[in-house]
Formats: sequence, structure tokens, C-alpha cells
Amino acid sequence: MRRRILACAAVLVLGLGLALLVVGDAAARPALQTTVYDVEPDTLVSESGGTLTVYGTGFASTTRARLFGVGLLDTTIVNEGVLQALVGPGVPAGAYELQVSESGIFTPNETFEGANITILAATPVPQPTALPKPTSPPPPGRPVLAIRNFSVSPARPIVGREFIVTVEVYNTGSRGAENTLVGFPGGTFVPVGETGHLYGLLHINHTIVVTQVMRVPSGMASGSYPLQVDMSANDWEGNHYEFPESIAVEVIGVGHGRPQLVIESARTEPQVLRPGDSFDLLIELANWGDRTATGILVGTTSPDLALPAGGSNVVAVDSLVINNTAPVTLPLVLADVTTSGRLNLNLSLEYSDYTGGGYSAQQGVGLEVETALEDLPQLLIESYVTEPSEVGPGDVLTLTLDVRNVGGGDAQRFTLALGGSDGSALGVFAPLNAGNVRFVPEVPAAEVVVLDQQLVVNASATSGVYSLPAALSYDDDRGTRHEDSQLISLIVRRQPHLQIGFYRPVGPVMVGEPFPLPVEVTNVGRNLLNVSTLVVSSDHLSIEGGTIYLGPLDGGTAGSLEATAVAEQAGELELLVTVNYLDEFEQPQAVVETLTIQAEAPEIPDETLPGEDGGGEDGEQEETFWDKMLRFVRGLFGMGS
Repeated sequence: MRRRILACAAVLVLGLGLALLVVGDAAARPALQTTVYDVEPDTLVSESGGTLTVYGTGFASTTRARLFGVGLLDTTIVNEGVLQALVGPGVPAGAYELQVSESGIFTPNETFEGANITILAATPVPQPTALPKPTSPPPPGRPVLAIRNFSVSPARPIVGREFIVTVEVYNTGSRGAENTLVGFPGGTFVPVGETGHLYGLLHINHTIVVTQVMRVPSGMASGSYPLQVDMSANDWEGNHYEFPESIAVEVIGVGHGRPQLVIESARTEPQVLRPGDSFDLLIELANWGDRTATGILVGTTSPDLALPAGGSNVVAVDSLVINNTAPVTLPLVLADVTTSGRLNLNLSLEYSDYTGGGYSAQQGVGLEVETALEDLPQLLIESYVTEPSEVGPGDVLTLTLDVRNVGGGDAQRFTLALGGSDGSALGVFAPLNAGNVRFVPEVPAAEVVVLDQQLVVNASATSGVYSLPAALSYDDDRGTRHEDSQLISLIVRRQPHLQIGFYRPVGPVMVGEPFPLPVEVTNVGRNLLNVSTLVVSSDHLSIEGGTIYLGPLDGGTAGSLEATAVAEQAGELELLVTVNYLDEFEQPQAVVETLTIQAEAPEIPDETLPGEDGGGEDGEQEETFWDKMLRFVRGLFGMGS
């Protein structure tokens, strides 16, 4: 009995020692070193199984993989970063965790590196549907809808992109299908636009073709996936029937790597560019990545340097496979730059791949720019004159312009357009007897061309200085069109409309005898005239009181002056009436009118009879008080002073 007790004690001590040894060995085991960052494919079909490729780090010869809930997998170590695990056929459909152990030992309550794997039920490969030949007829009076045929464009849609599915729906029933509805509810694929298509009556043994745009979601793996198609209809009695079906769509899914586009070379035609030149930018685009680039867009992003010659600044390229190049041509126009030398033109590259990934990059190319005027034309309006020099509303003038070519090259096909190319900026001026455009076939360097243009001033024009733009367009010796706009200024003055004369008859007068000069000035225009003084002068008359301040005269009003004069000689004598005023430019101006009077020499009588005082009916009648009052009233009403 004692021996048995000792033997049991020995066994217990030995077991405790082994347990401590296992615990110590586990504690001494190094920390987990294995890392898993990707696995492909992440989806398998239950019927066939497949080989999983696991990417990571720290894989050793003892590393093993298992499918949690299924068991260990046949594992092959490719290198320390890649291993392969074989999943046999028959694994039930579902979502599983793929675990990887560096030591190959999987113990409970221990965390392992891994990834998620999806096992799908087998999807039968779609076959062309033969004409239905039911062995037994459907229930009487019932429509039956079936998909007779279908197609997908493109045949293998790419993940992240759209595709078109076309189904042919056939009524195999014994009654017509009323209110036929074909819908694409989505699920695996995303419908684009309307998902339901309603039709009227579908007769027995007739078909309809339904088209729907779908999109493959991002992140899907390559494989065949079901696309749900729901069909429904009523019979003439109002009974409703549902006919759900699905079709298989094969998808090109997500993989590894990315395209990488670079500009291998770039040049321009012509090689040296000048401001305003049209040129072609020829670039060689290369794909040095490890996937095909699709949907490539190449465009300029420097509008201050180059502009599109026509259309957009973006050029599209369909696709570019790995390690291949493609030529791209961008038609551009060099902007009005002032800097010479090698200038950088920025280009944007946008592209994607078959997995739906999008990429963009900014790259630059050099342009050789020359801005010197050594061999380029440059036209300037050197001078211009108008005939007459001063014009007013309603006047016709001739504008003469001297245009000089100050550049180093000849200007070809030169046109000058007053008021802009369309004449919209002519303002109060209008071309007369010709259009607003003048054409000269050629203007050699350093030469001057003289251009004449007749204009008429609008009658409603007010006094002022008017800027008149002139658009100059011409070609250089390379056929590049140059355009410039310059300004000239024309002055319009409104001339006063005055009526100057005597407000009562004067003369004939006698030499040496004083007589009155009743001068009146009437503003017959419509605008106010800022008159300062009225002056009466003559070389043959001695005049007293010949100056008076009048002040502003409104249209239709008058001002008068009555001076006293003595004729110094006989005959027809000239009298100058000067009206001084300020124009709209606050400049002093004058209107001068010449009046004439008849002076006679006095007769020397032989003797004077008593009682004869030399007066008579032919003498000048003295103005009475009532005559002066009548003249005052007429002046108040603008009918004379």
C-alpha cells in the first residue's frame, strides 16, 4: 500500500513538472512576428474551391494557414512574404476567417494574423434559353413570363464602371400579360436611372426587349455574379403574377498595382514661338506602371501662357497598356507674354484603371518663346487731324489718320476699324459714304499709310471730348494674326445761334452829327448761352457807350445796347458787333457780326430863312417815352429789346 502511495506521488510530481515545462516553453516562445496585409482572391466558389495567395511578412517553413471553422489548409511557402493555401471543394457557402500561424500551432484564446474569405454557392453558367416546350400546359388563363435571352455590353464589365444589360422577355403562358413590368432592383449591382420598365399588353408567344444601365460597385473581386430581374404582370381578370429570375454577369475585379503615366518627350511646331502664335504641342505619353491606364485626359493648366486654339484645353486618350507610349497633340495659342526664353507650361494628367481607381498628376514641359520685335510688325496711330478742325452737331468731318509700322517686319492684310471691329463704340459719330473699316494689303516696316474716313456728328451730340477706339488687325510674315486697340479723341463744340442787328432802323446819318446805335442780340437757339459782354466798334465811327454786360441768355431771349456814334466820313460804313461768351469748356469765345450804315455829308445852304431851324420830316425822329416802354415790354417777352 505504501508503495502505491509513493508511486502516485511520483506520477503527480512528474505531471506537475511537465505542465511547468510547457508553460515555461510557451512563455519563452517569441512574440508573434507574422503580418498579413492582403489575400487574393477573397472570394471562392464552394463547388470548385481554389488556391489562396497570402501576402505578408515573416513567413517561415513552419507557417501554416487554416480556415476557421473548416480546418488546416495545405500550405506552401513561396518566400518570406508570400504563401499559398489550398481550399478544397465542397466548403459550405459563407464568410470565413483565414488565420496564419508562424509556428503552425493554433491554440485557443490566441490571436492570429488573417483576412476574411467569402465562399459563394456555385452559379450555373448561363446557356442560351431554348424555346420553351412545356411538358404540361400552365393553368388555364394565366400569363407566364420568362427571360428568353440576354446580353451584357461590355461582355465583361469592369469594377467601378457602368454596363448595359439587355433582356428579352417572352410570354409562354396561355393568356396575354397586361401591365407587364420588368424591374432591376439591384443588390449585387447598382442600377443607374429608372429601375422599372412598364409595358402594356404582351401577347401570347410575343417578346419585348428591355434595356437597363447598371454599375459594378468598387471593390468587387473578379468572378461571376447574379443580376436580379423581377418580372410581373396581370391577366385580364386582374390577377397578379410575379416571375423573379436572375442572370449571371462576369466581372473583371480588383487586383494589385497601378498605372503610372509620364511625359517622355515634348516639342512644339514651330519650335520658336512668339506672342499670339498658333502652335501644336506634341508630347509622347508613356505608361511605366504595372496596370493599363484608361480614360486618360491631358490638359493645360497655365492660361496665362497658352490658350486652346479650338475647343477645350483637354485631349482624351482611350487607354495605354503597360510599357507602351502614345502620341498626344494639343493645338494651342501662345498668350500675350512679355518674357522671352524657356518658359514652363504646366500639364495635368488624369486617368484610371480597370479596377475603378482614379489617378492624377501635374507635369511640365518647356516652350521656347521669343518676344523681340526684330522681325515682327507693330502698327501705331502716329497722328490724326480733322477737317474742319472744330465740329458741332450735324457737321460732316474728314478724319485723316497716319499709321506707322514701327516694327521690324511687314504687316500683311491690315484693317483699321473705327469704333471697334463691329463699330459699336462709334458713339455720336457715324461713318459717311463708306463703312467703318479700312483695308490696306501691306504696310512695310518703317512706312506710313494714310487713311481717310468721313464722319457725321449726331445732331443730338452735346459739347465734349469723345474717345473713339480704333481696332487694328494685321498678319505677320508667318501668318499669325495680331490685334490691337488704340484710342483717338475728337472734340465737339456746340456753336451758338445768334441773330444780331438793329432793333430799329438807323440812317442815313449826317457826317459829324451824333446819332444812336440801337444794337440787339437774340439767342435763337434752344440752349442757354453764357454771354459776358456785347461790344460795338468801328474804324470809321466815334462811338460812346459801345460796351455793355449782358449775362446769360436763355433760348429765345435778347439783350440790347444803345450807343452814341458820330460818322467821320460819308459813304457806307461798317460797324462790328462782337458778342463775347464762355463755351461748355469754360473757354472764352466770340461771335462777330458786321453791320453797315449809310453816312452823308451835310449840305451847306446859301442862306437860312428866318424861322427855318433845319428840321423837317426827313430828319431823324426822336424816340419818345412810350417807344422806350414798348421796346422794354418786347424784351421781357423775348420779342426784341
